[in-house]
Amino acid sequence: MSELWSSIAFAIDPKRTEAMPAVLQSTINLLESELVKARAALRDIQPNASPFGFRGDDIAVGAMTAYRQDLIGRAPDFYGSRRLTLKELGLVPVVRELPERVVSKVQSIAPTPPHRTGLEDILSNSLILDQMAPYLSVSSLMTLSSTSRCLHTVITRTPYVFRHLDLSRCRGAELPTITQAENDSQTEDEIYSAPLKRIFTSLERRGILQDVRTLILDGVSVPADLVADIILTDRFNVNILSIRECRHLNERKLMQVIQHAVRPTRPAGTPRVKGIYHFSPMHMGPRAVARPRYRDWWGTRVGTSRTPSETPSNSDQEDGASARSSVEQQNEWYSASGKPFKHNPEEGWAQVLKKCEGVIAFDAALCRGPRHDPNVYSSTTEEGTPAEVPLLGPAVATVALGPRGCDGCHSSPEGPAIWSQSPDIQFPMLSPPPLHSSSVAAAKRPELIPGEHPVLIARCADCLTNCWCHRCNKWFCGNCLPNPQPVRVSLSPHQTAVHASAAELQERERLERGVSKDCWECGPTCASCKLECQHTCQGCHGDYCIQHNEGCSKTLCDWCNTSARGRMRGDFY
Repeated sequence: MSELWSSIAFAIDPKRTEAMPAVLQSTINLLESELVKARAALRDIQPNASPFGFRGDDIAVGAMTAYRQDLIGRAPDFYGSRRLTLKELGLVPVVRELPERVVSKVQSIAPTPPHRTGLEDILSNSLILDQMAPYLSVSSLMTLSSTSRCLHTVITRTPYVFRHLDLSRCRGAELPTITQAENDSQTEDEIYSAPLKRIFTSLERRGILQDVRTLILDGVSVPADLVADIILTDRFNVNILSIRECRHLNERKLMQVIQHAVRPTRPAGTPRVKGIYHFSPMHMGPRAVARPRYRDWWGTRVGTSRTPSETPSNSDQEDGASARSSVEQQNEWYSASGKPFKHNPEEGWAQVLKKCEGVIAFDAALCRGPRHDPNVYSSTTEEGTPAEVPLLGPAVATVALGPRGCDGCHSSPEGPAIWSQSPDIQFPMLSPPPLHSSSVAAAKRPELIPGEHPVLIARCADCLTNCWCHRCNKWFCGNCLPNPQPVRVSLSPHQTAVHASAAELQERERLERGVSKDCWECGPTCASCKLECQHTCQGCHGDYCIQHNEGCSKTLCDWCNTSARGRMRGDFY
């Protein structure tokens, strides 16, 4: 047998590649035929042989495998460089036979039903929980955490679940009934701050207070001493604090606390509070997220068809409507909304805002009018004479004039504040406070429209004296109206109409810039507003306001209109 194997191995020469396939195939066929004959003869001799008698099959398979490996080792380039797998070598059978007991067990396994997603699985996603948490109150979050251990762990141990904490509607922040004995033993600030202090103590005990970054205390009882604890102590990590329309809040003490927090000798890294909401109204609508440009584009595609001659004019109208809608989508600071505050800030806040520039931001901004800047104030007018208006100190901007600028030059002498181009200290924080961020940059960011930069122009009331229309919020800068005439009121408290001569009417029509007060309710108005709301009575030839003169018509004032109706009815006395 050994001589046969050696003769077969040396008969195949790798250098004679043309003869190798034929020799190899004939050898394999010969061996397989001999094995089949030997197996048949063995079965004829011993039909009931034990399994030990088939051991030769394993030996033959092993011999064939060794022969194949030897051939590949002698001529790897001819037979291929790829290494054969165990299945190709015949070491592993293609079909694996399993015992009956194993097969029965495999067949008895039932398919696993699909897993249903529950509330715990949804809230276990930190992204979903972070988006939902600001919309839930503290009591709702605590009630939800008490339903299961999994939710309790997720809510109480996930960072920043209580990052946005709104206590403005918390019942625990309401003042309880105080007895006379308790009233005598406690100070006023201790009584008013007791509900919030109990809440803060409970949150601190649970490890929640340290994760709060935005704290909303609008409309609740917040004394100045409690604000001092939030701003000056290390107990809180608040970045944005909202104390709008709070009760029992001493404004003077609050100014002192803030000035002490931003003193030049303060410790490094203090104060932790970077933004304070205090001046804007408490209840504000949500920020607009619609994109008017895209909406107008879709409207032009699905709208009615237009003729080619109408296309240019309609496109201009659409551009104007898009510009107006984009302004309406912005916060009231970036539109000609007039006064964004319900009440004017108390005297002294302008100095506080000036000291806090770059340290603490507010929901208000300082007026940047020329009369507040000594450099602009010292400049001369177009005639070369110094400005006659007096220099003003710091003042809070209380009038939003919109992005259009002066009605004459469509700009402003100090230059408008353009978002992403002007310094951040020129922009106020916008209401309401952001839900998913606790940074001042996010609180100041207006609604961004592709291809446009929001423009902010705001002035104080002193800078707009005699040059601001209270009805349409148009205004005139010092270059377009260098010497505004003081508004004169020619109305008595009980007068409903003003008789104007022909010369006065011609002079009023000639006036294009400036304001005057011809209606008690409208206040100082511009010429375009007068043409719209101020009519001349055809009966008495007196001027009247069609909006605030009750009982009037488009042609008659209230007195003449009532008298005419009486004469038509025949009601005479």
